[in-house]
Amino acid sequence: MPQPVRLLVGDIGGTHARLGVMDVAGADRRLLALRRYACADAADLAALLRRFQTDEAASGAATATVAVLAIAGVVEGDQLLSRNLPWPVSLTATRRDAGMSALYLINDFEALAWAVPGLAAAQRRTLDGTDSPAALPLPALVLGPGTGLGAAVVVDVDGAPRVLPSEAGQAALAPGTALEIELLRVLQARFGHVACERVVSGPGLVNLYQALAEVRGCAAQAKTPADVVAAVHQGEALASECVALFCQWWGGVAGDLALTFRARAVCLAGGLTVHLGDALRQGGFRQRFADKGVLSEALRQVPVCTVEDDTLALVGAAAWYVARRPG
Repeated sequence: MPQPVRLLVGDIGGTHARLGVMDVAGADRRLLALRRYACADAADLAALLRRFQTDEAASGAATATVAVLAIAGVVEGDQLLSRNLPWPVSLTATRRDAGMSALYLINDFEALAWAVPGLAAAQRRTLDGTDSPAALPLPALVLGPGTGLGAAVVVDVDGAPRVLPSEAGQAALAPGTALEIELLRVLQARFGHVACERVVSGPGLVNLYQALAEVRGCAAQAKTPADVVAAVHQGEALASECVALFCQWWGGVAGDLALTFRARAVCLAGGLTVHLGDALRQGGFRQRFADKGVLSEALRQVPVCTVEDDTLALVGAAAWYVARRPG
């Protein structure tokens, strides 16, 4: 039986970082500590890890020298490629400067996908209110907007889960209505290439709001995703139309990816999933998700669930490590 290993696990987003300590041995993964930090408050990733270790040591907790971090971006050689973080990341320099014996960086949605096979039904909520399956069928697509748009797929390989990460958020955004074509023209004039996450993300919600204001010929008051959500609660018509459009476009992107990967289940995660939960359940997402011509009926049978657990990426980072650990 594998000996327990103490891991420093993390979920490093564009805005906030969650760091924790977990003892892992096979299926036994216990989160022993959890702290949250603002990424902008640290000079770099190594400084963030050192601060966590210092905070843990001050509380008398044992430190970990092996770290697995779920992080927004893709590792190429020694460098992390990401436009969503406040600083560049070198794998070698970060390991050295943080005093870690081993450091692994995996895509944040890859980590979320690794946690999906272990999700209990109580941790999921379907968009249409039906009971969530006891175990999600595979392949399962994990998708969600935060600082960017993350996506990964869990597949079954000889009875064991494996994860295919992706950069689907950088794929070109496809319009599905006359209004979306008009909005896309506005966005293309501003950005050139319009990736999916130019709309389906936290910053994308603001991009969409501003483009819609231009098309409608009215003033755009909201400046942040939180402003847009607050404006909906205050009854602003532009914000309400924007959020409805956002959910519909998100549904279209999710349906395209479900077809691409032949997914049998979809899990929605990410920061905006929580904040827009009511809007997601109003029907626009599911309608556009299944609006795919001859395969529409097949997509209507695919369960779409929301997952609202801010420790999920930490659990997934540990699952990734266990799956690759010898012995």
